[in-house]
Order: sequence, then C-alpha cells, then structure tokens
Amino acid sequence: MRLFRNKTYNLLRSSERFTKTDMVYLTKGGFWLTLAHGVAMFAGFFMSIAFANLFPKESFGNYKFILSVVAILGAFSLTGLSTSVIQSVARGFDSSLRRGFRLNLKWSVGIFLGGLFLGAYYYLNDNLILSFSFLLAGILTPITTGANLYSSYLLGKKDFRRNSLFSTIRNIVPAAAIIFALFLTENLPIIIGVYFLAGTLVSLFIYRMTLRAYPTADKAEDPELLSYSGHLSAMDVIGRVASFLDKILIFHYLGAVPLAIYAFAIAPIEQLQGGKKILSTLIQPKINERSFEELQKSAPRKAILLTIYALLLAGVYVLLAPYFYKLFYPEYLDSVFYSQIYSLTLLAVSGTVFNEALIAHKKKKELYIYRTIIPVVQVILFFILLPIYGLMGLIITHIVVRCLSTVIGYYFVRFPFKTASSS
Repeated sequence: MRLFRNKTYNLLRSSERFTKTDMVYLTKGGFWLTLAHGVAMFAGFFMSIAFANLFPKESFGNYKFILSVVAILGAFSLTGLSTSVIQSVARGFDSSLRRGFRLNLKWSVGIFLGGLFLGAYYYLNDNLILSFSFLLAGILTPITTGANLYSSYLLGKKDFRRNSLFSTIRNIVPAAAIIFALFLTENLPIIIGVYFLAGTLVSLFIYRMTLRAYPTADKAEDPELLSYSGHLSAMDVIGRVASFLDKILIFHYLGAVPLAIYAFAIAPIEQLQGGKKILSTLIQPKINERSFEELQKSAPRKAILLTIYALLLAGVYVLLAPYFYKLFYPEYLDSVFYSQIYSLTLLAVSGTVFNEALIAHKKKKELYIYRTIIPVVQVILFFILLPIYGLMGLIITHIVVRCLSTVIGYYFVRFPFKTASSS
C-alpha cells in the first residue's frame, strides 16, 4: 500500500506540469466530496424513482411548484452567507458558524413573512394544501438554511471527510423518509410535511454535531462576514428568481403535468451538474491563496480542459438517456428528448473557474454586473420563447444563458475594471 501511495503521489505531482493544478489536494479533497455527492445523487435518484412510479403527475407538478416558490422566497435572505462563512473560517474566524446561524435567522424574515402571506392568500382562496405548505415552509426554511451552514464551516476548515459524512446523513435520512411516505400515501400535504420536517430536524442535529467537533473559545468576529455576504446576496437576488421562474411560469401557463415532464427532463442533468459544485468547493480555498494575476493566466487553460470533459459527458448521456428513462421513468418518456438537448448545459462547467476567481478576490463591481446581466437575459428569454416554443423554449434559454455566463465570466477575469479592489 505504501508503494502504491507513493506511485500515485508521484503520478499526480507529475501531471501538475500539464494541468497546472495541485492534483494531490484535488484528488484527496475530491474523493470525499465526490463520495458525498455520489450518495446525494443516489438518494435523489431513488427518490425520483419513487415519485415517478408512486405519485400522480399532477401532484408532483404541484410539489415542484411549491418548492420553486419557496426557493424564490429564499432569494430575499442572506443567500451569500454560505460563501462568506467559507472564506471567513478559512481566515481563522471560528466563531463564524454560530454567528452565521444567528444572522441567517435575523435576515430570513422575508421568507417567514412571504410564507405567512401566501398561506393566508391561498387559505382565503380555499386552497388548503398550498396554504399549509407555504405556512410550514415559512417557519422551517430559515432554521434549515441556517443549520446547513455547518457544511460551509467544515469546507472552510478543509475537513472534507467530516463534511462528506455529515452530508451523507443529511441526504439519506430525508430521502428515506419521503420514499417511505410515498409508499404509504399519495397525500400531497403529508409529503410536503415530511420534506420540510425531516430536512429541518436532520440539519439541526448535524449543526450541533459540528459545534461539538470544533469547540472553540475564539470570540473574534469577522468584520466582513455580514457586509460581504450582503453583497453576494444582493447580487444573487435576480439570479435566484430567474433560476426557479421557469417552473412557476410552466405551472401557471401550461399546468402541473407539463411541469412534471419538464422537472424530470432536467433532473438527471442537474444531478450531473453536481460536479460543478464539487469543483467550486475544492478550488475556492486554493484560489484564495493565489493572486488575481496568476488566475488570469491559468483560468482559461483549466476552462478548456473542463469543456472537453463536459462534451464527453454530454455525449455519453445523449446515447444512454432513452434506455435510462425506459428503465426507471417509464411514465416520463416524453421527457427524453428535452433531457438530451438540456445536456448541453453541462458545458457551463468551464465557467466555474472564472466565477470562483471573481468571488475569491471580491471583484464586487464585476460580480454585480455579471450576476445581473445573466438572469435578466434569462428572464427576458423565458417570456419570449415559452409562448412560442413551449418547454423547448425554456430548454433553449438555459443553454444560451449558461454559455453566455461562461463568456462573460472569462471577459471579466481577463479584463477586470481597473478601479476594482481586491480588498
């Protein structure tokens, strides 16, 4: 084993001449993050099989509509807090987890009031299912998102192993609870209740476990934690709304069943997109250690390598998709063609290195423009292409917007504003 480890280590170090990347760090951290993502992917996969075969299409469409509205409500909170906590902890501010939890609750009042308003609205319109769902979400979502900052804390500590273990629990337990509930009932309020309650309880448990694993007497608070997370959150509002607006538009203009078809078309690709999240998580601590000038030279090369990888992955998926759907989602064969076209969005993984470079060096001006142009274009295309091409219009929009995102990210990394400060 020692010989094998030494040979592997030497091989990885040798490959760095070509990749220009710390391959030992990438492999070690990537193993644990990939393991966690693999577990999450399989948990989501088995849950999707249960929904596809045990839950009516119309009920599933309503389920996705509820989650999309709740996600949009979440846009009006400190969505940038997770990224800010990673950076804060990496700089030695160990108190950022507790403080982040408190800040999240304080700044999630919009979610609570939004859930309360929607609950009252649908109650007055005699839709008790949606009323109950939004009231429950408004109460529990702020607690869940605050507790989930455990992951940002562990990533800032580069404790990928513990984060992988905790994230495995975080994904398996709620998924198992929902699958069990689907075997017992088709009642939408019960499924919604299980989704939010299981997620909240498990997240709180892991949050407490993280605090016990890292007891600290450090009371120093990061003076930039709130301000920078506030900037990131402000940048993210339009993007978060745009990310879930497509599902709400489908629900209102086409109905619950088309929304279910669309959701199953994009779901497998979104699971594969998890590789982009793993990459972001791994490179963020490393990027913080490098100058922006270094990243301007190395980022384009890494983006090209990621594009080649994404093309291969998309090609394999297009070939396997028809068999995959026939085997696991026989009720959703209408989703196959949409899913094959949607696989082109995998190419956007190449833009990850540009986005993370701008975040790590706090290029606020560039980030504001970058995170405003993309969602605005996306929303405009939604309203233009949905009436003309239906679901395919939304698929085309996602492909165009994600490619545009990579191009703009590259431009801002190569040609940042001269007045932008990295402090």
